[in-house]
Amino acid sequence: MLSHNALQYTLNHLLAVALPTEPALDCRVERADGGVNVRFAGGWSLRIALLGDDEARALATGEAAPVMLSTADGREQVPLFRPASGSASATPGVRVSPDGHELCVPYDLVTPSFLMLSRWEEYQESPRDQHNRFPYVSGIAAQYGFIHLPLVDEYAMLLRQWVTEILRPDITLCPRIPKVVPTHDIDQLCRFTGTMQACKSIFGRDLLINRSLDLVRNSWEEFRCWRENPQQDPYILAVEELVNRARSRHEEAVFFLKAQTKGEYDCTYDVNDALVAHIVKMIRDAGMEVGLHGSYRSYDSPEIYCAEKDRLEAVAGTAVQSGRQHFLRFNLLKNYVNAGFSSYGGQDSRLMMEITHPSTLEVWQAACLRDDYTLGYAEQPGFRCGTCHPYPLYDLVNDTPTNILEHPLILMDGTLFDYLKLGLEESGELITRLRNRCRAVEGDFVYLWHNHTVGRNYRGFYEMMDAIM
Repeated sequence: MLSHNALQYTLNHLLAVALPTEPALDCRVERADGGVNVRFAGGWSLRIALLGDDEARALATGEAAPVMLSTADGREQVPLFRPASGSASATPGVRVSPDGHELCVPYDLVTPSFLMLSRWEEYQESPRDQHNRFPYVSGIAAQYGFIHLPLVDEYAMLLRQWVTEILRPDITLCPRIPKVVPTHDIDQLCRFTGTMQACKSIFGRDLLINRSLDLVRNSWEEFRCWRENPQQDPYILAVEELVNRARSRHEEAVFFLKAQTKGEYDCTYDVNDALVAHIVKMIRDAGMEVGLHGSYRSYDSPEIYCAEKDRLEAVAGTAVQSGRQHFLRFNLLKNYVNAGFSSYGGQDSRLMMEITHPSTLEVWQAACLRDDYTLGYAEQPGFRCGTCHPYPLYDLVNDTPTNILEHPLILMDGTLFDYLKLGLEESGELITRLRNRCRAVEGDFVYLWHNHTVGRNYRGFYEMMDAIM
């Protein structure tokens, strides 16, 4: 059973997407027998069904049988779940009460939405991948096949349709303007670090692996330019290209930089390198945001994460308020070890546990992070959180929303050509579908494109993305 805080949190998101007004609608949430009532100022209300406990467990384990309905724009099919007491009809079954003041929705829009927004499934003990990440195949989005649909937002748009067509055709909405939000992880600052390394890259990769004389010629010219001026390294120039592209389209791009020092695990560049200061200035001068790309081991270590945040702030000369974890590492499960036994109240002896690694959410809270852009799957594009609207993450342990605003990641470049092995045409079709769903629900298409995948044999994918946007 969802707590009152969970109900309020989930309905706040659903109503903000479904019924955006100025000022915001004033309402009161009340649990009712078999459902939840939302009472608005002005004497009208919504009654939304809630699944029973056993039905909610079946939903969470992929054993429920959904009813498939058309999305509000009629372009896709979306799964909805209704209590067993409801009709099995495939029609919506939404009705207005006899007095004309209440809209009755026989589907549970709340429980599936809370599971997705809170990332409830990631608090459960389940297999993790080699990077200790919750895998896409373990989630309900995979089990019910809706990863390419922003489920929560689709529910909100259906709710908008029902309210405005059936109950309140007079309501004045202020639709949100959807945005494209380019984000860029600077995993590698430079392509070239020395002559020997450059020769290995050019002749080892471009010639022997990629078997391309054109790549060899282009790479050799890039190497020559780098030797004359390190700021002409192709990965540095790629950052400049990404900055200029976002500025020309009036997009608010975010660039995430690592903040490690030499000798640290997985350090690919030193945050104190003059080239880091060079690109930070380039980004900030263009009015773009610099965020922290938390290193591989920072996702469960407040000490590492806060130290990196302090270093990047020193280089940037300003507070760093946004972050994304390297490798999209995110874990809500704490790790514990035995800390011995302790007497409690002079009676029984109880096993005491000590936290060895906090959750990623706790790491971010310790660092006072304001915005995060981590939550998307590396192996599958789509809507990990069920939404493409920024929203506050939920602390299930303390049953309360946090102050950290999540900007869900919809697509990563490497997902297309490294994980899914898609070609240009298939990639273009998938990107277009995801972008269209974001627009349909007035949400943001947040995508990740690395600076090292702007050129060379990735250029076709980058230009394809650029054309679609």
